[in-house]
Amino acid sequence: MAKTSNLREFQEAILLRLKEATAKGSAVSTSRLGVTVGQKKILINLSEVSEVLPVPPIQAVPLTQPWFLGVANVRGNLYSITDLAQFMGMPPTPKSANNRIVLINSETTTQAALVIGSLVGLRSVEAMKERPVAESNGEFFSKQSYEDADNNEWFELDVEALVQDKAFIQPTVV
Repeated sequence: MAKTSNLREFQEAILLRLKEATAKGSAVSTSRLGVTVGQKKILINLSEVSEVLPVPPIQAVPLTQPWFLGVANVRGNLYSITDLAQFMGMPPTPKSANNRIVLINSETTTQAALVIGSLVGLRSVEAMKERPVAESNGEFFSKQSYEDADNNEWFELDVEALVQDKAFIQPTVV
């Protein structure tokens, strides 16, 4: 029980810091939200994150792609829920107590959320080494990656490219 409580406190502290950092705006532009998606470590710009929540009940929508999990009611608003790993061609995100949804804050679309494997926390790209991506890493990532002090490779998600993708916008089965 103590581990669950500590994990919950850790996640609540990260979410509080995320809200504070977002409220400060560009003063913390080097901070990114670190998450896991499949086997990848992903960075998401804080300005593109509205909120991070535990996965709510999701209502499936028939005749949609397998990566489109359905819709969920978040405080009276319906959000489209996408399994980011599966959308990017990786195996589906295994269900876990660590799963979260990231509510996307985009100029292009509203009410979109991504299921992630787990929340890692805030990361500063200033504290990482920037390096070019060796091979094509997909159209939804920036052209460089980052390496942290533990030699972990981090990829930055290009949220605008993601939400402008035709398949992401229209997840119906053709």
